[in-house]
Amino acid sequence: MTSPLQGEDRRFDSAPAHQSYKRRKALGQNFLVDEKIAQRIVDAAEITDDEDILEIGPGRGILTERLARMGKSLTAVEKDKWLYTVMKQRLRGENIKIIEGDIMKVDIPNIDVIVSNIPYSISSPLLFRLFESEWDRAIIMFQEEFANRLIATHGTKQYGRLTVMASMHVKCKKLFRVSRNMFLPQPKVHSVVVELKREIPDYGVKDLEVFDKVVRAIFTHRRKTLKNALKTGFENLEIEKLPFMDLRGEVLKPEEIAQLANEIIKLK
Repeated sequence: MTSPLQGEDRRFDSAPAHQSYKRRKALGQNFLVDEKIAQRIVDAAEITDDEDILEIGPGRGILTERLARMGKSLTAVEKDKWLYTVMKQRLRGENIKIIEGDIMKVDIPNIDVIVSNIPYSISSPLLFRLFESEWDRAIIMFQEEFANRLIATHGTKQYGRLTVMASMHVKCKKLFRVSRNMFLPQPKVHSVVVELKREIPDYGVKDLEVFDKVVRAIFTHRRKTLKNALKTGFENLEIEKLPFMDLRGEVLKPEEIAQLANEIIKLK
């Protein structure tokens, strides 16, 4: 199957006015154009013949055309009407479903693996929406700064709420960096491909709402000690005798933050 960027199929290049540079920028559309990188991303997913695949924002289809030949089925969700129309014409088959819609609004089907170069602008809300669905693993390309926050370790500058909350759902691993030169139009930053594997942590969280409240307080006031950072959210509780109170929350591992949240629940 020929890539739509190789000149044989010009339908992508004959897009109407709404596919202007400003339109692509507004939608966060930076199309991956390097064939070797595309193949490397797909290879990293290690898709088996019996697996259902989801791609978010297929764009010009450099990943899609490879994924269409793999697994048991492929569902691709594209928000842009023109790209959806061309992709619908290009890729046909009983095992291929192209959906026009916003991934933040459409029903996410039952899947095994996600392979996507997602729009940078929706990385965080989309990731947490995906956590609400069932899947085994994901190979996703993020903006480099976002990826560094996702895979950060405690005590580092990048470590924050995103790191801790994501650790409740997945185990993250950095695979490789992708230069901004591999995209059209070129973004201002480089990207990183990350592997996400669904994993329930071995530490327990008794109340996710309290845990989230603790995490927000810690990283909203990351330069304060925990005793001071938690005052505004838990002012009616005697938190002074809890563990870690003289430390900054940013030095705690996710499991230690969970321990603290569970101790706060006991005070209620």
